[in-house]
Amino acid sequence: MRFSLFPVAAMAFLPWHSLDARPFTNSEGKTLEAEIVRASASEVTLRMANKRTATVKIASLSEIDQTYIRKWLAAQIPPLRVTPNMVRKTTKESRRSFFSSSNRYYRQIYDLGVDFQNNDNAKELEKSSLKYMLIGRSLSDPKKHKVLAVQTREFEVPAGGGHTVSFEKEQNIYSEESSYGSYKCIGFVLYGARKKDNREVYTFGSTPQLEEALYSIIQLRERDVADENFQPVGERTRSSRRDSRKPEDLPGILDPQRGEKPAQEPKPPAPPIIIR
Repeated sequence: MRFSLFPVAAMAFLPWHSLDARPFTNSEGKTLEAEIVRASASEVTLRMANKRTATVKIASLSEIDQTYIRKWLAAQIPPLRVTPNMVRKTTKESRRSFFSSSNRYYRQIYDLGVDFQNNDNAKELEKSSLKYMLIGRSLSDPKKHKVLAVQTREFEVPAGGGHTVSFEKEQNIYSEESSYGSYKCIGFVLYGARKKDNREVYTFGSTPQLEEALYSIIQLRERDVADENFQPVGERTRSSRRDSRKPEDLPGILDPQRGEKPAQEPKPPAPPIIIR
């Protein structure tokens, strides 16, 4: 809806509490306070103190206001349509384990791609980063969570175009009867930010719990352990050679015979010492 903005200039005297509000002045010298809602190359929509909006030609405003609007427009993130495409798969496996009396294990496989579509035909999304975090819950203590994996990718989206951010496939192995701190993956979060000013581009949590705690989760690091509110509890699994192994190597790692030393053949007796 379009309004003539400055016949309502008296609204400038109403109390105004928005941190983004500022005075706007037209070519006739009339001023009111408002905040920008949206803008294009030729028009700007302002929200006034009574919450009504008015759309006016940018050229009808003062030079100072026009410069401010151009800077505001340049700083904005273009409107994006974002679609996370997650393919999940869980398989049951059997193997011997030193850490559990059961030989039933589950392998969770996560394959994620995120499609970005820029709905602005005039403005590109400049270089940004997208962080992907897999979150697990302890099977022995449901109040404990763990960051199972973290990946980060850089990307750009051209004006009016699209881009797909692809991540490496992640796998998590757990046992419901293990006593070795087994964690079952419960979902993932995404956090995107523009590189030049760290301005937020996109956020996503695959469950309501993760969505609510997203800003706490993104402060954690890979292998961090956190409480039910996703605050770190001072535990972090140590980095070891196992971290660099592929999931398919784990059956050998979990084999209890792997740590056994091979039987050694008895050494032949030493020859007798003869003293003449």
